[in-house]
Amino acid sequence: MCCGQKRSAMKANGVPGSKAVKLLYQGRQPISVRGSVTGQVYQFAARYSAQWVDPLDATAMTQMRLFKQIPWR
Repeated sequence: MCCGQKRSAMKANGVPGSKAVKLLYQGRQPISVRGSVTGQVYQFAARYSAQWVDPLDATAMTQMRLFKQIPWR
């Protein structure tokens, strides 16, 4: 398996990329948000309130009061 295939497998398993940002959704209703830069659709709900987001999309999403960046370890 080459490097590109390993990266794809990691992303499919929910493992963040080296620059991914973890956002916490603070709303109550399920929501789908399309990233303003990448166009990727992120789905948030009470059960999946924290998710990894591309840093290009995270900038615009954190400007909404529904999301805040959280540190990851």
